[in-house]
Amino acid sequence: MRAVEAPPTTPFVRPGRHAAPEGGAAKVTPTAPAAAKDALAPDDLAARRVRETWEAVEPQIDELADWFAALLFSLAPSTRALFPAQVSGPARRLLRSLVAPMSAVDRPADLKAMIAPLVREHRALGLDAEQYEPLGVALIGAMRRYGAGVDGAWDDATEHAWVRAFSLAVGPLEQAVRAADATPAVAEGTVVGHRRLSWDLAVVHVRPDVPVPHRAGQYLTVEVPQRPRMWRPLSPATAPRPDGLLEFHVRAVEGGWVSRAIVAHAATGDRWRLGPAAGRLGLDPRSEREVLVVAGGTGGAPVLALCEDMSRWDRPRPCTVFLGGRVPDDLTVLDRLRALAAEHPWLAVAAVCEDDPLDESTLPGTLPEAVLRGGDWSSHDVLLSGSPAMIRATAAALLVDGVPLDRITYDPFADR
Repeated sequence: MRAVEAPPTTPFVRPGRHAAPEGGAAKVTPTAPAAAKDALAPDDLAARRVRETWEAVEPQIDELADWFAALLFSLAPSTRALFPAQVSGPARRLLRSLVAPMSAVDRPADLKAMIAPLVREHRALGLDAEQYEPLGVALIGAMRRYGAGVDGAWDDATEHAWVRAFSLAVGPLEQAVRAADATPAVAEGTVVGHRRLSWDLAVVHVRPDVPVPHRAGQYLTVEVPQRPRMWRPLSPATAPRPDGLLEFHVRAVEGGWVSRAIVAHAATGDRWRLGPAAGRLGLDPRSEREVLVVAGGTGGAPVLALCEDMSRWDRPRPCTVFLGGRVPDDLTVLDRLRALAAEHPWLAVAAVCEDDPLDESTLPGTLPEAVLRGGDWSSHDVLLSGSPAMIRATAAALLVDGVPLDRITYDPFADR
């Protein structure tokens, strides 16, 4: 494991970004001649058409989601009760949760891996198996409406491909939902502590009625009484405890109805609903590769949980953590990570602050800049935790720097 070096005297220059052209929907570039597509097996062709059509239509995701929701509510009025007053965000997430497995029907292993997380997500939302049929009709209707407005994005063959892909993807999903109906979809818990660290940051402790099974690094979807039916992912900041107590670090983000309500209005005694655990972050104790972890702001919560968990292993993996924020006060888990590092030589921790370059206890610049200055990470397993913007920037920088894509793991929290 490498020791984290002091900040260099010469400034780091980040590679330039290439912005997408402004205006207009994304153009779909054919990846194969039409004759070659027609020669594909039906499932392969269906998945390819779903991916291409979705790429063309996704720039209109807000309008598409509203149309989809309106169709769904007209076909199955009972589904309206599953959504908050503002339906756009949940409708976008539901749309994407359907399109993702449809685009993978040509990859059976990938499709199979998606089923369990999607079942958890859909059951937490309140969907039952009988509602997948109107979901499919609403999805195809919305795609027909908006795909027709993009050159070459929608025709009869494309509609048949979407119908086939929906049937192939949702069949096993519906069966899994039926099989899971015998167990509760969500747990409940009581807020036993709410500590506001600043105007936009709070630490909340929740005691579930029964322990919620999860592993370090995973997240739980939560529903709070201040914002009913608006589920959001939160990652526990500690490894699973015998008493089941959960600790969440929450920042009030701009436009975030749930996060702002939690920071400003959550109180001891509130009853929260907790969905099943999910998420990709985790470490294989059988691997001997060193680990790089990059976390921004409250993204440090699952990282702390992972490091606490690894401290209990017989043979912890060497691990370097970069924890970043705008100012030192953003680094809510830094002291606890440094305390762990003081006890365990396999752990090294570096703090990074963008807006406070004169702080001698932190490295200057952005997280991607600080990480690249740290050296060569191409032989490490890499975990990223934080905002979608930070994850995109750090992943891009590491890929350019030679880290293989299959070594980089993160949870895509975009649009949550």
